[in-house]
Amino acid sequence: MNTPDTRAPQGPGRFGSRPRRLRLVVGATALVTAAALAMQPAMALPGAQQHSLGCAELARKVLSSSHVRTVTSKIVPASGDMPAYCRADLVPTRSINVRVALPLSTADAGSGGTFTGAWNGRVLNLGGAGYAGSYWSDFSLPIQRGEVGSLTDTGHNADWCNATDPKTGLANAQPDCGLAGGGFVLSPAGRLDTSQVDDFIDRGIHEQTVWALALTKTYYGKAAQRNYWVGGSTGGRQGWQMAQKYGDRYDGFLLGYPAMNWNRFIIGEAWPAVVVNELLGRDGLSPAKSDAANAAAVAACDSQDGVTDGVIAEPRRCSFDATDVKGLTAKEAEAVDLIWDGPRDAHGDRLWGGITRGTSFSTLLPDGNGMSPMIETYVRYWLTQDANYDWRTNLTIKNFPQAFEASYRKFEQTAATDSTNLSKVRHGEGKIIYYLGTNDPLIVPFGSYNYQQRLFDRYGLQGTRSFVRTFYFPGVGHGDPTLTGTASAQSQLLDALLAWTERGKAPESFDQKDRGTGTERTICAYPDVATAPGADASCRTRTRVPADLVTQSLTAKDRP
Repeated sequence: MNTPDTRAPQGPGRFGSRPRRLRLVVGATALVTAAALAMQPAMALPGAQQHSLGCAELARKVLSSSHVRTVTSKIVPASGDMPAYCRADLVPTRSINVRVALPLSTADAGSGGTFTGAWNGRVLNLGGAGYAGSYWSDFSLPIQRGEVGSLTDTGHNADWCNATDPKTGLANAQPDCGLAGGGFVLSPAGRLDTSQVDDFIDRGIHEQTVWALALTKTYYGKAAQRNYWVGGSTGGRQGWQMAQKYGDRYDGFLLGYPAMNWNRFIIGEAWPAVVVNELLGRDGLSPAKSDAANAAAVAACDSQDGVTDGVIAEPRRCSFDATDVKGLTAKEAEAVDLIWDGPRDAHGDRLWGGITRGTSFSTLLPDGNGMSPMIETYVRYWLTQDANYDWRTNLTIKNFPQAFEASYRKFEQTAATDSTNLSKVRHGEGKIIYYLGTNDPLIVPFGSYNYQQRLFDRYGLQGTRSFVRTFYFPGVGHGDPTLTGTASAQSQLLDALLAWTERGKAPESFDQKDRGTGTERTICAYPDVATAPGADASCRTRTRVPADLVTQSLTAKDRP
């Protein structure tokens, strides 16, 4: 697992000898629509021959055979440890930009691949970050492994936001797409652009996958043997959206620290700023004091797992009270405890989870008295549709449940990405590896605990684990963990997914190496636990989730 798995996929593959489920449909509208795709098998672009093309021919073939708005293709020369590859850029519909990178075909003198040319037969659709609006990743992961890669900007960028809408004479959206890029959904007149919401949540990434597969077959003259989604944060949320809606069109998903529960997690994470603003005013809670509170919590709960290593292994079991922290005033301790606990309604029932104990407040509470721009942009442009909305004067502890409920209802049908119906993945024999850090300061782990427990409630523990394996990495923030071995964590996690989907070997554990202390630990597939401290320990099987962890994982709304 320490070296990239670039071997050819084993067996027929989801898009090998079995009928494929995606197809490019070219009609009068010249659009690739989900409705048209849903019932038809995949094929190459009309007129494609069963032999490889040169990269320069690819754009001409697409333009002559379909009605995409624009398309270009060119060879990107080798650089450093990046091999040369063919890059295609296209706008298939609306303002959605898609970029596909293809290892060189035989027509372009590609060689060394395990399927054809420099290609190993797989497609990796890569996720984005934040509010997207650009290509947030590069193609080093797939191209170095011999795989096709794809990206999308999800239908907007600064130029689009600033461009004039001929129907209104105004810009399409907020200047430069607004605070933290989240204003692409709001017109200057305060109208929510639901088409842009759909492009961002669903349509853009669907188009990305459709065209990655179509261009792959057109360029190589052969269909992809395997199709995967790989992403973290927004990319993780995007992957869950594809799993929930189009799960049978992928062989597997590698999903990290996902921004799912979109209509709940973002408003839920406005809570720390609201609490501090109301209880402590503009002076706020100094980072030194919140850091001291977190350090005290770690000291109190570190040894709960039998090992003192500077990390709280299971934050849900830490109930440390900030009133025990020296140097905090009563109001400051109250604020810290409310932030750790998360927002509740007037009856005391949980709305969402808080920042885990031992995790810095600085991301969601910048400078000790602000609100994260990633959160504030949602409150302004998505929820209230007011570019000048002042949360300090409008949001309070008392009215927070109403704001939470408004967010929940407004985007429940369009942007939640939290359905537990994964029947298409399950019935299509797809697999999902799901991972996150328990000290994520941007997307609190509660959303993943919540979704995981709801999956267990739906499919049962063993039923869920037959196609979804989840790994919680203690001490890790918003990003990939560090694993033992020489390959990157993402490559090792991806190799584990390939071993599961293509050879039937389900992942049981990973060996984590703590970035700060160098401590090594075995991370078992949840809810199993390691039988001993350190790396290379075996995992003890649990047949049920401990009741106290279930209690800390669900909101009142989610309870049976």
